[in-house]
Amino acid sequence: MDIRFVGLFVTLAMAITLIVQFFYPLFIKKFTNYRISLGLMLIYIVCAFSLAFLGNWYSALFFFTVYFVCGNLFSVNLDVFLENISDNRHAGQIRTAFLTVMNCAWVLAPVIMGILAEGNNYGKIFIVAALVVIPMILILVLSRRNMGDKLAKYKSRNFKQLLAIFERDKDIREIFQVNFILQFFYCIMVLYAPIYLHEHIGFNWSEIGVMFTIMLLPFVIFQLPAGKIADKYLGEKEMLIAGMLIMLAATGSIFFISSRSFLLWTAVLFLTRVGAALVEAMQDVYFFKQIDRHDMDLIDLFRNVRPFAWLVAPLFAIIVLELLPIKFLFLFLAVVILIGLKPALSLEDTK
Repeated sequence: MDIRFVGLFVTLAMAITLIVQFFYPLFIKKFTNYRISLGLMLIYIVCAFSLAFLGNWYSALFFFTVYFVCGNLFSVNLDVFLENISDNRHAGQIRTAFLTVMNCAWVLAPVIMGILAEGNNYGKIFIVAALVVIPMILILVLSRRNMGDKLAKYKSRNFKQLLAIFERDKDIREIFQVNFILQFFYCIMVLYAPIYLHEHIGFNWSEIGVMFTIMLLPFVIFQLPAGKIADKYLGEKEMLIAGMLIMLAATGSIFFISSRSFLLWTAVLFLTRVGAALVEAMQDVYFFKQIDRHDMDLIDLFRNVRPFAWLVAPLFAIIVLELLPIKFLFLFLAVVILIGLKPALSLEDTK
Protein backbone atom coordinates (compact mmCIF):
# COMPACT_ATOMS: atom_id res chain seq x y z
CA MET A 1 0.00 0.00 0.00
CA ASP A 2 0.98 3.62 -0.48
CA ILE A 3 2.17 4.97 2.87
CA ARG A 4 -0.37 7.81 2.62
CA PHE A 5 -3.19 5.31 3.08
CA VAL A 6 -1.78 3.61 6.17
CA GLY A 7 -3.30 6.36 8.33
CA LEU A 8 -6.72 5.34 7.03
CA PHE A 9 -6.25 1.91 8.65
CA VAL A 10 -5.66 3.52 12.04
CA THR A 11 -8.47 6.05 11.60
CA LEU A 12 -10.98 3.33 10.72
CA ALA A 13 -9.81 1.12 13.59
CA MET A 14 -10.07 4.02 16.05
CA ALA A 15 -13.59 4.90 14.88
CA ILE A 16 -14.77 1.30 15.29
CA THR A 17 -13.04 1.07 18.69
CA LEU A 18 -14.91 4.19 19.79
CA ILE A 19 -18.27 2.65 18.84
CA VAL A 20 -17.61 -0.86 20.19
CA GLN A 21 -16.17 0.37 23.50
CA PHE A 22 -19.32 2.36 24.20
CA PHE A 23 -21.36 -0.87 24.28
CA TYR A 24 -18.57 -2.99 25.79
CA PRO A 25 -19.83 -2.83 29.42
CA LEU A 26 -23.02 -4.63 28.35
CA PHE A 27 -21.00 -7.57 27.06
CA ILE A 28 -18.76 -7.73 30.14
CA LYS A 29 -21.77 -7.62 32.46
CA LYS A 30 -23.52 -10.40 30.54
CA PHE A 31 -20.60 -12.77 29.85
CA THR A 32 -18.14 -11.81 32.68
CA ASN A 33 -14.79 -10.10 32.29
CA TYR A 34 -12.92 -13.43 32.32
CA ARG A 35 -14.80 -14.99 29.39
CA ILE A 36 -14.66 -11.81 27.30
CA SER A 37 -10.89 -11.53 27.95
CA LEU A 38 -10.32 -15.14 26.92
CA GLY A 39 -12.38 -14.65 23.75
CA LEU A 40 -10.47 -11.49 22.81
CA MET A 41 -7.13 -13.27 23.18
CA LEU A 42 -8.21 -16.10 20.88
CA ILE A 43 -9.49 -13.62 18.25
CA TYR A 44 -6.22 -11.68 18.60
CA ILE A 45 -4.18 -14.81 17.85
CA VAL A 46 -6.25 -15.59 14.74
CA CYS A 47 -5.90 -12.01 13.45
CA ALA A 48 -2.15 -11.84 14.11
CA PHE A 49 -1.46 -15.12 12.27
CA SER A 50 -3.71 -13.97 9.40
CA LEU A 51 -1.77 -10.69 9.08
CA ALA A 52 1.50 -12.65 9.01
CA PHE A 53 0.52 -14.55 5.87
CA LEU A 54 -1.91 -12.28 3.97
CA GLY A 55 -0.95 -10.76 0.65
CA ASN A 56 -3.85 -8.45 -0.20
CA TRP A 57 -4.76 -5.11 1.38
CA TYR A 58 -8.52 -5.64 1.82
CA SER A 59 -8.07 -8.81 3.92
CA ALA A 60 -5.30 -7.05 5.82
CA LEU A 61 -7.61 -4.10 6.47
CA PHE A 62 -10.25 -6.38 7.98
CA PHE A 63 -7.90 -8.37 10.20
CA PHE A 64 -5.85 -5.32 11.21
CA THR A 65 -9.03 -3.50 12.28
CA VAL A 66 -10.22 -6.45 14.40
CA TYR A 67 -6.68 -6.93 15.76
CA PHE A 68 -6.43 -3.24 16.69
CA VAL A 69 -9.89 -3.10 18.29
CA CYS A 70 -9.19 -6.25 20.35
CA GLY A 71 -6.01 -4.69 21.73
CA ASN A 72 -7.86 -1.56 22.82
CA LEU A 73 -10.75 -3.52 24.35
CA PHE A 74 -8.40 -5.77 26.30
CA SER A 75 -6.95 -2.73 28.06
CA VAL A 76 -10.44 -2.22 29.55
CA ASN A 77 -10.52 -5.85 30.73
CA LEU A 78 -7.16 -5.40 32.44
CA ASP A 79 -8.41 -2.26 34.19
CA VAL A 80 -11.48 -4.11 35.45
CA PHE A 81 -9.40 -7.01 36.78
CA LEU A 82 -7.00 -4.61 38.47
CA GLU A 83 -9.81 -2.64 40.08
CA ASN A 84 -11.24 -5.91 41.45
CA ILE A 85 -8.05 -6.60 43.40
CA SER A 86 -7.12 -3.02 44.41
CA ASP A 87 -7.88 -0.84 47.40
CA ASN A 88 -7.64 2.95 47.68
CA ARG A 89 -4.92 2.93 50.34
CA HIS A 90 -2.49 1.19 47.97
CA ALA A 91 -3.99 2.36 44.66
CA GLY A 92 -1.00 4.57 43.80
CA GLN A 93 1.54 1.78 44.22
CA ILE A 94 -0.61 -0.86 42.51
CA ARG A 95 -1.51 1.30 39.51
CA THR A 96 1.98 2.66 38.94
CA ALA A 97 3.52 -0.82 39.33
CA PHE A 98 1.11 -2.00 36.63
CA LEU A 99 2.00 0.96 34.38
CA THR A 100 5.73 0.38 34.94
CA VAL A 101 5.49 -3.26 33.87
CA MET A 102 3.42 -2.27 30.84
CA ASN A 103 5.86 0.48 29.85
CA CYS A 104 8.82 -1.90 30.13
CA ALA A 105 7.09 -3.84 27.36
CA TRP A 106 6.65 -0.61 25.35
CA VAL A 107 10.40 0.05 25.59
CA LEU A 108 11.41 -3.52 24.72
CA ALA A 109 8.92 -4.13 21.91
CA PRO A 110 10.42 -1.69 19.33
CA VAL A 111 13.87 -3.21 19.87
CA ILE A 112 12.55 -6.73 19.29
CA MET A 113 10.49 -5.51 16.33
CA GLY A 114 13.58 -4.00 14.73
CA ILE A 115 15.41 -7.33 14.95
CA LEU A 116 12.45 -9.30 13.59
CA ALA A 117 11.78 -6.88 10.71
CA GLU A 118 15.32 -7.06 9.35
CA GLY A 119 15.13 -7.69 5.62
CA ASN A 120 11.57 -6.33 5.51
CA ASN A 121 10.20 -9.65 6.77
CA TYR A 122 7.27 -8.09 8.64
CA GLY A 123 5.33 -11.35 8.94
CA LYS A 124 7.64 -12.47 11.76
CA ILE A 125 6.42 -9.56 13.91
CA PHE A 126 2.81 -10.74 13.76
CA ILE A 127 3.78 -14.38 14.36
CA VAL A 128 5.62 -13.39 17.54
CA ALA A 129 2.70 -11.12 18.55
CA ALA A 130 0.39 -14.15 18.27
CA LEU A 131 2.73 -16.46 20.20
CA VAL A 132 3.09 -13.94 23.05
CA VAL A 133 -0.66 -14.22 23.72
CA ILE A 134 -0.42 -17.94 24.52
CA PRO A 135 1.31 -17.49 27.93
CA MET A 136 -1.17 -14.66 28.60
CA ILE A 137 -4.02 -17.16 28.19
CA LEU A 138 -2.29 -19.63 30.54
CA ILE A 139 -1.76 -16.92 33.18
CA LEU A 140 -5.40 -15.85 32.96
CA VAL A 141 -6.73 -19.42 33.23
CA LEU A 142 -4.49 -20.27 36.18
CA SER A 143 -5.31 -17.00 37.98
CA ARG A 144 -9.07 -17.03 37.45
CA ARG A 145 -9.97 -17.65 41.09
CA ASN A 146 -7.92 -14.67 42.27
CA MET A 147 -9.40 -12.15 39.82
CA GLY A 148 -12.57 -11.37 41.83
CA ASP A 149 -14.60 -11.48 38.61
CA LYS A 150 -17.50 -13.67 39.76
CA LEU A 151 -18.10 -11.58 42.88
CA ALA A 152 -18.25 -8.23 41.08
CA LYS A 153 -21.68 -6.82 40.22
CA TYR A 154 -20.64 -4.72 37.25
CA LYS A 155 -22.68 -1.64 36.37
CA SER A 156 -23.80 -0.88 32.84
CA ARG A 157 -25.62 2.46 32.91
CA ASN A 158 -27.09 4.13 29.86
CA PHE A 159 -25.75 7.35 28.35
CA LYS A 160 -28.22 9.55 30.24
CA GLN A 161 -27.21 8.03 33.58
CA LEU A 162 -23.50 8.43 32.81
CA LEU A 163 -24.08 12.03 31.76
CA ALA A 164 -25.77 12.67 35.11
CA ILE A 165 -22.60 11.43 36.88
CA PHE A 166 -20.53 13.97 34.93
CA GLU A 167 -22.94 16.76 35.78
CA ARG A 168 -22.89 16.15 39.54
CA ASP A 169 -19.30 14.91 40.02
CA LYS A 170 -16.84 17.68 39.15
CA ASP A 171 -13.75 15.56 39.83
CA ILE A 172 -14.82 12.77 37.46
CA ARG A 173 -15.56 15.36 34.77
CA GLU A 174 -12.23 17.11 35.17
CA ILE A 175 -10.06 13.99 35.26
CA PHE A 176 -11.69 12.96 31.97
CA GLN A 177 -10.65 16.34 30.53
CA VAL A 178 -7.06 15.81 31.72
CA ASN A 179 -7.07 12.35 30.11
CA PHE A 180 -8.24 13.84 26.80
CA ILE A 181 -5.41 16.41 26.85
CA LEU A 182 -2.84 13.68 27.54
CA GLN A 183 -4.12 11.44 24.73
CA PHE A 184 -4.24 14.46 22.39
CA PHE A 185 -0.59 15.16 23.28
CA TYR A 186 0.39 11.53 22.61
CA CYS A 187 -1.27 11.52 19.18
CA ILE A 188 0.40 14.71 17.95
CA MET A 189 3.82 13.76 19.31
CA VAL A 190 3.73 10.17 18.05
CA LEU A 191 2.58 11.10 14.54
CA TYR A 192 4.39 14.38 13.89
CA ALA A 193 7.53 14.58 16.09
CA PRO A 194 9.43 11.90 14.08
CA ILE A 195 8.46 13.58 10.79
CA TYR A 196 9.61 16.98 12.09
CA LEU A 197 12.91 15.61 13.36
CA HIS A 198 13.64 13.75 10.14
CA GLU A 199 12.41 16.12 7.44
CA HIS A 200 12.94 19.54 9.04
CA ILE A 201 15.75 19.16 11.61
CA GLY A 202 17.69 16.59 9.59
CA PHE A 203 18.15 13.57 11.86
CA ASN A 204 18.35 10.13 10.25
CA TRP A 205 16.06 7.32 11.40
CA SER A 206 18.74 5.47 13.38
CA GLU A 207 19.37 8.63 15.42
CA ILE A 208 15.64 9.13 15.95
CA GLY A 209 15.33 5.49 17.07
CA VAL A 210 17.93 6.01 19.81
CA MET A 211 16.27 9.31 20.84
CA PHE A 212 12.88 7.65 21.16
CA THR A 213 14.22 4.74 23.20
CA ILE A 214 15.76 7.20 25.69
CA MET A 215 12.61 9.33 25.52
CA LEU A 216 10.44 6.42 26.76
CA LEU A 217 12.58 5.67 29.82
CA PRO A 218 10.68 8.06 32.17
CA PHE A 219 7.67 5.73 31.95
CA VAL A 220 9.80 2.95 33.41
CA ILE A 221 11.83 5.07 35.86
CA PHE A 222 9.42 7.57 37.39
CA GLN A 223 5.90 6.15 37.57
CA LEU A 224 6.38 3.63 40.39
CA PRO A 225 8.21 6.10 42.71
CA ALA A 226 5.57 8.72 41.84
CA GLY A 227 2.82 6.34 42.95
CA LYS A 228 4.50 5.72 46.29
CA ILE A 229 5.05 9.45 46.84
CA ALA A 230 1.42 10.17 45.95
CA ASP A 231 0.18 7.55 48.44
CA LYS A 232 2.35 8.73 51.34
CA TYR A 233 3.21 12.40 50.86
CA LEU A 234 2.13 14.83 48.15
CA GLY A 235 -1.08 13.45 46.64
CA GLU A 236 -2.02 12.89 43.00
CA LYS A 237 -3.20 16.42 42.21
CA GLU A 238 0.11 18.14 42.98
CA MET A 239 2.20 15.65 41.01
CA LEU A 240 -0.25 15.72 38.10
CA ILE A 241 0.04 19.52 37.89
CA ALA A 242 3.85 19.28 38.07
CA GLY A 243 3.78 16.79 35.19
CA MET A 244 1.59 19.08 33.07
CA LEU A 245 3.91 22.04 33.69
CA ILE A 246 6.93 19.98 32.56
CA MET A 247 5.01 18.82 29.46
CA LEU A 248 3.99 22.40 28.72
CA ALA A 249 7.52 23.84 28.97
CA ALA A 250 9.24 21.03 27.05
CA THR A 251 6.63 20.87 24.25
CA GLY A 252 6.56 24.65 23.83
CA SER A 253 10.37 24.77 23.60
CA ILE A 254 10.28 22.62 20.43
CA PHE A 255 8.99 25.65 18.51
CA PHE A 256 12.11 27.67 19.38
CA ILE A 257 14.80 25.02 18.77
CA SER A 258 16.43 24.94 15.34
CA SER A 259 19.73 23.28 16.39
CA ARG A 260 20.61 19.80 15.14
CA SER A 261 22.14 18.89 18.50
CA PHE A 262 21.39 15.23 19.28
CA LEU A 263 21.82 15.77 23.04
CA LEU A 264 19.57 18.84 23.11
CA TRP A 265 16.73 17.16 21.25
CA THR A 266 17.05 13.97 23.30
CA ALA A 267 16.85 16.04 26.50
CA VAL A 268 13.77 17.94 25.30
CA LEU A 269 11.96 14.76 24.21
CA PHE A 270 12.95 13.09 27.47
CA LEU A 271 11.42 15.97 29.45
CA THR A 272 8.17 15.82 27.47
CA ARG A 273 7.83 12.20 28.58
CA VAL A 274 8.87 12.92 32.18
CA GLY A 275 5.82 15.18 32.32
CA ALA A 276 3.62 12.74 30.43
CA ALA A 277 4.68 9.83 32.67
CA LEU A 278 3.67 11.77 35.78
CA VAL A 279 0.36 12.86 34.27
CA GLU A 280 -0.45 9.35 33.02
CA ALA A 281 0.30 7.75 36.38
CA MET A 282 -1.43 10.35 38.53
CA GLN A 283 -4.56 10.61 36.39
CA ASP A 284 -4.98 6.83 36.53
CA VAL A 285 -4.47 6.71 40.30
CA TYR A 286 -6.84 9.66 40.83
CA PHE A 287 -9.56 8.25 38.58
CA PHE A 288 -9.50 4.79 40.11
CA LYS A 289 -9.70 6.27 43.60
CA GLN A 290 -12.93 8.04 42.56
CA ILE A 291 -14.69 4.82 41.50
CA ASP A 292 -15.13 1.30 42.82
CA ARG A 293 -14.84 -2.16 41.30
CA HIS A 294 -18.45 -2.14 40.08
CA ASP A 295 -18.06 1.00 37.91
CA MET A 296 -16.96 -0.94 34.88
CA ASP A 297 -18.95 1.33 32.57
CA LEU A 298 -17.00 4.39 33.79
CA ILE A 299 -13.71 2.51 33.34
CA ASP A 300 -14.72 1.71 29.77
CA LEU A 301 -15.67 5.33 29.11
CA PHE A 302 -12.36 6.53 30.58
CA ARG A 303 -10.44 4.32 28.14
CA ASN A 304 -12.70 5.47 25.30
CA VAL A 305 -11.13 8.92 25.63
CA ARG A 306 -8.04 7.64 23.78
CA PRO A 307 -9.69 6.71 20.47
CA PHE A 308 -11.78 9.89 20.64
CA ALA A 309 -8.65 12.03 21.12
CA TRP A 310 -6.88 10.16 18.32
CA LEU A 311 -9.74 11.06 16.00
CA VAL A 312 -9.80 14.75 16.99
CA ALA A 313 -6.04 15.43 17.13
CA PRO A 314 -5.24 14.63 13.46
CA LEU A 315 -8.07 16.94 12.35
CA PHE A 316 -6.56 19.67 14.54
CA ALA A 317 -3.15 18.99 12.99
CA ILE A 318 -4.52 19.14 9.43
CA ILE A 319 -6.00 22.61 10.08
CA VAL A 320 -2.76 23.92 11.61
CA LEU A 321 -0.57 22.47 8.86
CA GLU A 322 -2.79 23.93 6.13
CA LEU A 323 -2.09 27.42 7.51
CA LEU A 324 1.35 27.29 9.16
CA PRO A 325 4.70 25.43 9.14
CA ILE A 326 4.86 22.21 11.16
CA LYS A 327 6.82 23.75 14.06
CA PHE A 328 3.73 25.81 14.95
CA LEU A 329 1.91 22.54 15.64
CA PHE A 330 4.03 22.05 18.77
CA LEU A 331 3.40 25.62 19.91
CA PHE A 332 -0.36 25.11 19.60
CA LEU A 333 -0.01 21.76 21.37
CA ALA A 334 1.60 23.61 24.29
CA VAL A 335 -1.44 25.93 24.34
CA VAL A 336 -3.74 22.88 24.49
CA ILE A 337 -1.74 21.57 27.48
CA LEU A 338 -2.01 25.00 29.10
CA ILE A 339 -5.81 24.79 28.72
CA GLY A 340 -5.66 21.39 30.42
CA LEU A 341 -4.15 22.95 33.53
CA LYS A 342 -7.52 24.48 34.43
CA PRO A 343 -9.34 21.18 35.16
CA ALA A 344 -6.18 19.82 36.82
CA LEU A 345 -6.05 22.77 39.23
CA SER A 346 -9.75 22.34 40.05
CA LEU A 347 -9.42 18.73 41.22
CA GLU A 348 -10.11 17.97 44.86
CA ASP A 349 -7.38 16.07 46.71
CA THR A 350 -8.20 12.41 47.33
CA LYS A 351 -8.25 10.98 50.84
